[in-house]
Amino acid sequence: MSSERESIGTLITDYLEGMIYGQTDRLNRAMHPLCMQAGHFGGQYEFCNRYAFIESLQSAVMEAPGTPYKAQIVTIDITGDVAVAKVTDDCFGTSFTDYLTLIKHDGKWQIVMKAFFDHANAAKD
Repeated sequence: MSSERESIGTLITDYLEGMIYGQTDRLNRAMHPLCMQAGHFGGQYEFCNRYAFIESLQSAVMEAPGTPYKAQIVTIDITGDVAVAKVTDDCFGTSFTDYLTLIKHDGKWQIVMKAFFDHANAAKD
């Protein structure tokens, strides 16, 4: 099971650094082509696919590759070929909590769904 956790950790690093450094090849590797994501960012509800997410990053200010960033894999729960990871990360001027659902297919893990919470821009009740 530890090798599965290591594989998932590597995949999450590809996802984080792909997003933070604007490395679309790493995002494409980490996220399934049909991956969907949902959450509120900057007060706006977003529900989009991998392609739209990667396109949205084109207008963001990216960090230079190798720049230190703050992120933590809080939990990874694995059942067979399905896993859920809770990840916290700081980027794009806010702090996020991401819930990533992963599936292992053809010997590799990929993110198939991402739900996120934008802490700095959360709606105030």
